[in-house]
Amino acid sequence: MAIIRGVWYYICIIREKVIKLSAPLYEALLKYVKDGTIPYHMPGHKEGKIISRKYIENIAKIDLTEVPGTDNLHDPHGPILEAERLAAKAFGAKSSFFLVNGTTCGIYAAMSAVLNDGDMVVVQRNSHKSVYNGLILTGAIPIYLKPIIDYEDAIAMGISIDELEKLLKEYKDIKAVVITYPNYYGFCVDINKVVDLVHKYGKILIVDEAHGAHFAFSDRLPLSASKAGADIVIESIHKTLPAFTQSSILHVNTDRIDIDKLRFYLSLYQSTSPSYILMTSIDLARDFMESEGKAMLDRCINLSANARGIINEIDGVRCIGDDVIGKYGIYDYDATKLTINVSGLGMSGSVAEIILREKFNIQMEMSDYRNVLAIMTVADDETSFGKLIESIKGLLKYKRHEKLSSLDANGYPDIPEMAMKPKDAVNKEYGRVSIDDAVGMVSLDYVIPYPPGVPLLCPGELIKKDMVQYIKLLYNIGIKIIGIDNLKIRVCK
Repeated sequence: MAIIRGVWYYICIIREKVIKLSAPLYEALLKYVKDGTIPYHMPGHKEGKIISRKYIENIAKIDLTEVPGTDNLHDPHGPILEAERLAAKAFGAKSSFFLVNGTTCGIYAAMSAVLNDGDMVVVQRNSHKSVYNGLILTGAIPIYLKPIIDYEDAIAMGISIDELEKLLKEYKDIKAVVITYPNYYGFCVDINKVVDLVHKYGKILIVDEAHGAHFAFSDRLPLSASKAGADIVIESIHKTLPAFTQSSILHVNTDRIDIDKLRFYLSLYQSTSPSYILMTSIDLARDFMESEGKAMLDRCINLSANARGIINEIDGVRCIGDDVIGKYGIYDYDATKLTINVSGLGMSGSVAEIILREKFNIQMEMSDYRNVLAIMTVADDETSFGKLIESIKGLLKYKRHEKLSSLDANGYPDIPEMAMKPKDAVNKEYGRVSIDDAVGMVSLDYVIPYPPGVPLLCPGELIKKDMVQYIKLLYNIGIKIIGIDNLKIRVCK
C-alpha cells in the first residue's frame, strides 16, 4: 500500500507540471486589481473599499438557501420582508422589493404587471435595452417620445413635457409611460412635472432610475422619482451605492399597482435560487447609507464640485453641468457624475479613454464620440479625485489637431413607421442584407448609434431611404453603430 501511495504521489507531481490548471476569468479579474487601476466606473463599492471586512470574511458562509430562519425572497415573511420594509422607509417608497437579477428584471416585471398584449405605452426613445425587451415580452405597442439631443456634446438629454402631453392627448388608450431618470450621464428632467402630468391623464408612470439610487440620501442631488410619487421606480443599488453587481431594488409608491400581479412577475423573471449574498448586499448598503454613508456622500458631492471647477479650467476640456440646465429638457443633474467633453483636444472620447487607461491607469465608466464619463461614489476620496484631475490635465500632452465631425439635426430622420409590433418582428424568420438593399424592408434588429444612444431603428420598423443614408453617414465618420455589421442588417422575411 505504501508503494502504491508513493507512486501516486509522483504521478500527481508530474501531472501538475504537465497540466497547468487555470481559471482564466478569475485570473483576469485579479490582474485588473493587482495592476492598481483606479476605477471611475461601477460598481459603487470601488473594489470593496468601503465594504465591511467582517462581511467579506463571512461571505462564503452566508451563501445559503431557503432554510428555516433565512426566509424566502419569493414569499417573504421574516428577515427578507423586514429588510425590504427598512429599504422602503430609507428610499421614501410605499413598498420595496429586492432584485437579484439586476434592474433589468425589475423593468420586465414592472412592464408585465402593468401592460397586456396590444396595450399602448409611451416609451422614451433613448431607453435602456431592457425597456425594449419589455415590449417584446409584453406585446405592448410603443408610442415613442423623442429625447432632445444636445448636438454640441452629442448626448441625448431630456424630454419635452409639452410633447409628452401631446401624446397623452392624442392616444387616449395609452396605459402607461416609461421614462429614464436620470440618463446615463446623470442629467434629469423635471420629475415632478412628469409625475403630475402622467397622473393628470390617469396613466401609470414607470421610471428606470438605475443610475439614481443615491438620490434618496442627499438633498443636494436631484429628487428621487419615488419621493416625487412615480408609480414604480427601479434602481440599481450596485451602480452608485456600495453593493455587489446585480443588486437592485423596485419601489412601488401608489395604489395604482396590483401588488399580487407584480409579485408574480418578480418571481417569474428572477432566479428560483436567489443569492443571499446579493440580498444582504442590498440590506447592508441601505444600512451603511443611513448611518455614515450620508456624510460620505456629502463629501463626495463637495469633491465632485471641486473637480468639476478645476477640469473646466483645463484648456480644450469641458465638464458639462450648469451650462445645460434649462436647455434640452434638463432641470437638474447628478453632481457625482463627471461628463467630460474632450473634443477640444482634437480627440474622441474613445481615444481619451484609452489614453487614460494606458498612460495614467485610470479606467473611466464609458466613452462616446466626444466625452468620457467618470462615476464618483462614497468610496472615492481626496487621493482618487486628485489622480483623476491630474490624468485629465495629462491629456494635454496627447493633444491632437484633428476636428471631429459634427453631429447635427440636419438629415436626422424621424422615428420610422412601425410595420409590426416588436414582439411579432423578433419572431419572424430573417435574412441579413446590405443596408442599401434593406430599403422597404422591416428591421429585425435595433440600430443604435453611440452617440447619442437613440435607436434609429427598432424591431418591426420600416427602413426608408433617408434612414439608410443617415446610417451610412454616421458609419463613414466612425460612429459606433450597434445592429450594423459591415453595413449589413438583419431584416424580417
